[in-house]
Amino acid sequence: MAEIRQRELLQVPESLVTGGKFNFGTFNGQFQRVNPLDAERPLGIWLPRPLLNLRLKEWQAFQLGNSRWFMLAVLYNAKVSALAQFIAYDKERKKKYLFEKVLPSWKITVPDSLWDARQSYRDQDCLIELVSQLGKGRFYINVQVQGYKGLPDIAAHFEAFHDDGLVEPIVVSIPFGKNRGIYSHKCLMPMQGSLSIGDEKAEFLRQESFAIIDDHKGFYPYVMKYDWVTAAGFNDRGQLIGFNLTDNQSIDPEKFNENCLWLDGRLELLPPVKFNRPDGVEGEWLIRDQYGMVDLVFKPVAMGMINMNFLILKVKYRGPFGYCNGFIKDRAGNKVMLNQYFGMGEEKYIRG
Repeated sequence: MAEIRQRELLQVPESLVTGGKFNFGTFNGQFQRVNPLDAERPLGIWLPRPLLNLRLKEWQAFQLGNSRWFMLAVLYNAKVSALAQFIAYDKERKKKYLFEKVLPSWKITVPDSLWDARQSYRDQDCLIELVSQLGKGRFYINVQVQGYKGLPDIAAHFEAFHDDGLVEPIVVSIPFGKNRGIYSHKCLMPMQGSLSIGDEKAEFLRQESFAIIDDHKGFYPYVMKYDWVTAAGFNDRGQLIGFNLTDNQSIDPEKFNENCLWLDGRLELLPPVKFNRPDGVEGEWLIRDQYGMVDLVFKPVAMGMINMNFLILKVKYRGPFGYCNGFIKDRAGNKVMLNQYFGMGEEKYIRG
């Protein structure tokens, strides 16, 4: 078996881009300034800032859950279109509640900071609000849906805990070209809050609930594609365990990737992985690396799809929820067994 190439966890600089150049690497904290539009010629040619911004894909998403529920709240701006989405999946009843609107790009604005920022989408039948207060170690997710396409009324309010010393995020800047990069801040956190769907209300206690943030900005290629899966849960000692695994368009995935394991708040870096779907996207997904560190099976149980094909835009997106089984090894070589951990995956292709 090949010898693993360990990535270094770097001290985070003040800004994502310094002197026109991306700071690439995996970092031990969040940038004070996430400023990809300050990069010099990230697409290989000079473009005025407004046109450069049209190539920057941005989103903020939260996966949230406990033993019964798994949810996704996301505000996404691909510049050719935007998306506001909230999904709640009841694992006991095997029932999915979906709110989703594909929007003009100007309807969604993703802020440049996690330190003290707010973004939201509001319409006559909905509110999705994501509040970032990283300086205080808190995120707030608020959702209201009323009278939307036969859905029961939904109200959700969650508070996620990103306290220093409690959790360790993975913050990455990954090269897709010489000075072309993507940024992501992901973190598994304890969470508390409430969810109401129709007449039913569920309370989420901090000691048994979780949230995963994905704050993301990137100059993806004209054809954007990647595979991704994440899941979380509690082991028999009450410790919160989760992971993030992605196979994207990094020019050097051994050195630059966002793969990690979270063990009771502690971050462990992982090597590149590959996804194999021998029975298609609705069958089992096999996720493995070449070092024997990751060996997982993801089984979809509830599929999400977006298909669009216009002149300048094509989207083929598969985003299932499902169960993960297998193991991931920690840095000491111990197997962390994952038995029916619930999460979600993506097979994404966007041209545009």
